[in-house]
Amino acid sequence: MRATSFAVLSAAALVSAVPCTPPTATVVVETAHGGAFNDRTNKTIAVPIGHVYVNEDALAAVSTLYLLGPNAAICTPYQAKNGTGSGGLPFYAGHPSLLSTNSVVVGSIVCATTN
Repeated sequence: MRATSFAVLSAAALVSAVPCTPPTATVVVETAHGGAFNDRTNKTIAVPIGHVYVNEDALAAVSTLYLLGPNAAICTPYQAKNGTGSGGLPFYAGHPSLLSTNSVVVGSIVCATTN
């Protein structure tokens, strides 16, 4: 009995020690190089849901933001790194946020679930 109790308590301690990874939204950052609809590149980033996401490299030049999933998420770009100052319209699966025909700087992105 003691061995069984010890084994159960050890397993419970291991489970609680495993870090919990927050759910993420898969976002494609499109960058225009050279003006409207010319020479575009894409980066895919994982944005934690429910947190202010900052990535100075990926968000330094943005023309359009696309949400690939999950379908039950909506993301909003902001001008500031603290999730303030409108940076564009919210975007969700199938409905991108068109920021500019050129590229602009996005300070942060905040994603939330819609359920």
